[in-house]
Order: sequence, then C-alpha cells, then structure tokens
Amino acid sequence: MNVRGKGLLVAMAAAALVLSGCSDSGGTPDVPTIVPQTPIAAPANDPATPPAGVVVPVANAGTAMAYCTGTKQLALLSDDGRSVYFYAAEGLAPGAVPTRTVTLSDKATGFGTFSSGKLEVLIPGALLIIDSATGDTVRVDLPGTPLSAVLTSTGDILVGNDKGSLIVVDPDGTVRDTITGFVRVDAIAEHDGQVVVLDRAQSSVTEVDIADSDLGVALRSGDGATNLTVDHYGRFLTTDTLGGEFLAFYGDPIVNKFRHPVAFGPYAVDYDDTHNLAWVATTGNNQVTAYELATGTPVQVQQFATVSQANSMVVNPETGTVYLLSADGGGLQIINPDQ
Repeated sequence: MNVRGKGLLVAMAAAALVLSGCSDSGGTPDVPTIVPQTPIAAPANDPATPPAGVVVPVANAGTAMAYCTGTKQLALLSDDGRSVYFYAAEGLAPGAVPTRTVTLSDKATGFGTFSSGKLEVLIPGALLIIDSATGDTVRVDLPGTPLSAVLTSTGDILVGNDKGSLIVVDPDGTVRDTITGFVRVDAIAEHDGQVVVLDRAQSSVTEVDIADSDLGVALRSGDGATNLTVDHYGRFLTTDTLGGEFLAFYGDPIVNKFRHPVAFGPYAVDYDDTHNLAWVATTGNNQVTAYELATGTPVQVQQFATVSQANSMVVNPETGTVYLLSADGGGLQIINPDQ
C-alpha cells in the first residue's frame, strides 16, 4: 500500500470513530480507538540554554499542578501521587516550603479545578475536595477512576472517568447524573454553559448538553489529542501530541477554526486572558511557546526554554505568569513574560 492510500484509510477510520460516537449516550461506544497519547520523552537540558525565569526546587513533586486565582496559591501533586503540596504563589523563590501538605488516602490520578481555596483531587473511586486553608477533605464516591474534573460556572462539578462517563455532581456533593458515550473522558472544559470533552482514545472533542444529558457535535482533534483548555472568548484549544498540532474549536455547535503545526510534541496548553496569549509546552525540545490568535491563525510571539519534561503548566490569568512543573525532578519554573 502506498503512503497516501494508507493515510486515507487512517483518516477514514478516525472520521468513522468520531461520527459513530457523536450521538450515542447509552454506553461506551464500540468504535475504533487508539492508544491514549502520553508526553514525548524530554532530552537533557542544554547547558547553553538554561530554563528561563526562576526555577524553584520542589522535592518529590512533579505529576500535576493547579492554580487558585482567589487565594493566589499553587497546588502540586507529589511524584508518588500520595501527597498534595500547597504553596503561596506570590514571591515564590528557591528555598520556598509548602504552606500545607495533605496526605491522600489513595494515589491520585490528577487535579481538577482549584477555586476559592478548594482543590479537586482525583483518586480511584472518588473525588476529593481539599480545603487548602485547613486541610479538611470532602469525599464524593464515584464509579471508575476519575481522569478529569472541572468546576462549572453553575457550581456543578463535572468528573470524567476511564469508563467513558461524564458524571455531574451537585454543589452539595450529590451525584445528579451520569452521561455516557465516550471511551474515556480525559479533559473537560466549560465556558458560559458550553461543555466540551476530550477523549484521548478517540482523539476527539465532543460537545455535551448537560441539561439534556446528551452528546452533541463530535470532531476529530488530530491524530493523538492529549489536553484541552478554553479561553475567555470561548475558544476550546487542544494539543495533538502524536500529530504535532495545536488546534482550536469555536462556536455552538463547535467547528474547527485552525490546525497549526507544532513540532516536538505539543502537550500542556493554557491561556493568558490578560495578554491574550495561548501557551503550548513541547516536551520534545523543552520549550514553551506563546501564540497570539487574533488573526485566526496562531502567530508565535514568545518562546522560552523550560525545565525538563514540563508535563504540567498553568498560567495566572490575572498577571500572565507561566508556571511549569517538571515531571522528572527539574523543579517548578516561573516565567514572567513581561520581563
């Protein structure tokens, strides 16, 4: 088979994959899948181009990170997934120690939203909500292993799991609904009531009508989508680590606005609402790049060397400060793009 013919068959299979799952909310769809993508392994840092900004050593941390605008705190997950470290973000410098450490009842798979001092932590069979001020923890038992969570503008918590379910949790912690039809729910984003889910096994993004418990439009997001965020304009931004692309989806129903090539394994993605910049970290070359999106096509405006294996990134939406966390012991990097 020639290369073009093989590529056509792959594209047709992927299109069928997404289309067959776009309106089925009765269970996990029986569709072609791919192996969920993981970050590209990072090379050793080049001594001639050290990481930009400030690097804070953080012992035993590196698997997840979240930022709370209200309390100006960072939450870091330990490398064994068993502890959460809270840091005051302002003035963070080498030698800083956590303001609080919370030991978990099980190994965490990641974080959800960190808002008003309350951090969503995902562990097998449950969502934990930790109060960073006291360490008090509320547990919400859930089926499967949670992979993603987001606090919505209505106060509900949406939790996605490895069984292809999107679980709706009321503000009081009561499970109100379970929406199925995915293979996995690896990332969730919400903007003014519009909810979009990313499924790594299908490399797809899908709109979800929470009120009607129904799946809407589903679109392919490259060849191996990994992460998702949304900006204040309502543009849903994804990274395609396998295919080397940065993508945007917009509208209701969503449409694909652009597919921009990005080499070296784009993985972590976030948006700076103050400077209107999209940030994409590439682990294959230990760099992070800022893109301006006003023209409808990404325009690179800044690029910095990062700590090695920067799998986790958050951006302070008020200041534009970029935080990157190394997954192999390289520390927490802080970049002020204005300096």
